[in-house]
Amino acid sequence: MRRGRRLSFAACLILAVAAAPSASLAQTVDDLYASAVKARQAQHFDEAADLLRRALTLKSDNADALVQLGFTELGRNDLTAARDAFSKALAVAPAYRDASFGMAEVEFRSGNLDTALLLAEQVAQADPTNADAAALVENIHKSKQAAASKPKAAATAPAAVKKPHRRPDPVPGLMEEGRRLRQAGKLPEAEAVYRRALKLAPKDTDILVALGLVVGTSQRFDEAGQFFDRALAIKPGLLDARLGKVRLAIWQGDTPHARVLVEGVLATSPDNVEALDLDGKIALLEADYTRAEQSFQRVLALEPKNAEALVGIGDVRRAAGDDEAARQAYHQALAIEPGSADIEQRLSVPPPRKWRLDLGSEVSDLTNGLGDWTDSSAGLAYRLSPRTTISGHTRLATRFGRTDFQMEGRIDRAFTPVFSAYALAAVTPDADFLARYSIGAGASWQVVAPAKAFGPLSLNIDARYDDFADTSVTSIQPWIQGYVLDGRLGLSARWVHAQDDIGTRADGYVLRADLAVTPRFNVFAGYADAPEIDDGALVPTRTVFGGFSFDVSDPLTLRASIAHEERPTFDRNIFGLGLTARF
Repeated sequence: MRRGRRLSFAACLILAVAAAPSASLAQTVDDLYASAVKARQAQHFDEAADLLRRALTLKSDNADALVQLGFTELGRNDLTAARDAFSKALAVAPAYRDASFGMAEVEFRSGNLDTALLLAEQVAQADPTNADAAALVENIHKSKQAAASKPKAAATAPAAVKKPHRRPDPVPGLMEEGRRLRQAGKLPEAEAVYRRALKLAPKDTDILVALGLVVGTSQRFDEAGQFFDRALAIKPGLLDARLGKVRLAIWQGDTPHARVLVEGVLATSPDNVEALDLDGKIALLEADYTRAEQSFQRVLALEPKNAEALVGIGDVRRAAGDDEAARQAYHQALAIEPGSADIEQRLSVPPPRKWRLDLGSEVSDLTNGLGDWTDSSAGLAYRLSPRTTISGHTRLATRFGRTDFQMEGRIDRAFTPVFSAYALAAVTPDADFLARYSIGAGASWQVVAPAKAFGPLSLNIDARYDDFADTSVTSIQPWIQGYVLDGRLGLSARWVHAQDDIGTRADGYVLRADLAVTPRFNVFAGYADAPEIDDGALVPTRTVFGGFSFDVSDPLTLRASIAHEERPTFDRNIFGLGLTARF
């Protein structure tokens, strides 16, 4: 009989589930939890509380949801509801540190300092790298000291006289509010709260460090450095302030200074998780991927659920060209921090395109009835690794009824983030006017890193040797390129020097400007007064040129150009079209 009832109940349950709308099936505990975390991080506490309670309706013993509900109720300043949520979480998982930390916050805000201190110290002792727990312990000690320093009521006071209500120290609450605002990305609001706290406690180093981080994130670097220096003047050697200065050097693009600072911290605190994480980030900027991964792995050995270290490992693997391994690390980090916009942004980046196809064609209209020239090209490049690219290039040119077909191979290598070089070789079978063979090389050195308004600035050089049927020409072209207006305007100046095998020399220059009008539309223009190598002869030319490029989509770019060239014997107008496809 019981078996029959069970079968009937199961059948009814199946029918009920089948009849439910598909949208409700999608509302799993994990979906509700992830949405709630996003809402809480955005400080939409009412929405977060509703989502978490719905999740707990589906699974009442979900300790993660209970802890998130507790912090959400803290955000709504409902201490009773927060205490209830944390208590239930601890009943399910007695060793859950976040629940103990949350309960310590509840007791602290309720004025139960002894209980709060006991709970906070337990969390801090179990996890010495937990900065929030350490800060809470320090805030509780400060509140206890402030309470102990207040004069006690006289023993002879009449019993019927009610003791005046003493307001708790507002600084810890302001610090907690500022921390939540900073984590939610509300930097101006967080700064305002921290400044209110600083007025109440001008020598509180925690406030000074917090302000330095907020101001530095807002790219007010000089002011941020002043806050860190003030904290170090009060407490020389303060670890948080020293790490703040490391971050400041990274934000300013001063990687060598950041390296010196972080090594100083690691010399005295070799197992500090934040310092190791910063060491990994600096190594990543230096393209030292081996050291970067070692540092992030050391963090994970100390804190297996450190999402920031997993993101760092993902960044290392992506920089090394292993996008699949990078995504695995990002997914692991996202499981620890559901809803993280930073991690989701990394996962949204499409896999790198390793192939590039360039097609182009030019038609030149010559004056004095000399007809037309044509010059068409096709190139295919493959990125072997993030640092190395190989490419092949073909060129089909016609002049005065003659046609030459040239083939070229090239390899580009980035030796460091600021120095790269290339080498090429080209050959023209049965050459009529192009070089029979050519070899070339070049290098680029970034001498100024990108900054907010200026940079990067790079020094470059190109060298080439062309062998023609009855002569040879060597050319050297050093040039400089820099960017202004937040990198939107690029300016370059090139000196051109050429010399043939009998000692004939020619010099000139090329000036060019590139402007990013929009993120997808770029224009360029320039002027050249430089020799051109034409069938082995060094022909003086003056050229005005310009054009544009348009990114139709992420993998496809269209180009067009126009130029007017003046030679001693004729002028020519050049019209060009081209495209670049990445796949």
